[in-house]
Amino acid sequence: MSMPRPAAQGGLPQLTASIKGSSGPVTRLGANGELDLATAGAFGALLADMITPDRPSVVIDASRLRFCDSHGLAVLEMADALAGTCGGTVRLTRVRPLVTKILKITGLEERFVGSAPR
Repeated sequence: MSMPRPAAQGGLPQLTASIKGSSGPVTRLGANGELDLATAGAFGALLADMITPDRPSVVIDASRLRFCDSHGLAVLEMADALAGTCGGTVRLTRVRPLVTKILKITGLEERFVGSAPR
């Protein structure tokens, strides 16, 4: 499953996402690009579709996520709240320094990076 690829100026995708696998209650997802106003809606829809009572946790490999703005953070918070209703969490791994800085500034680092999925 992949999300739609919104086109940036010049026609290049701003964010791509793909499922890397799943085991037990956890789905692993890779994100590549920028999670912002232009891409947050489609990424949020993908996360909402992935989170189920049988597989409530999502681990996002953020090693190729170059940027995340407030819209992207809102999507992550929404997905984490949805996962929480199913007994799971949303977590980021391999987070780049710029995204880590944004998470620290907003007080969300511990929520998304600080602990392993349940």
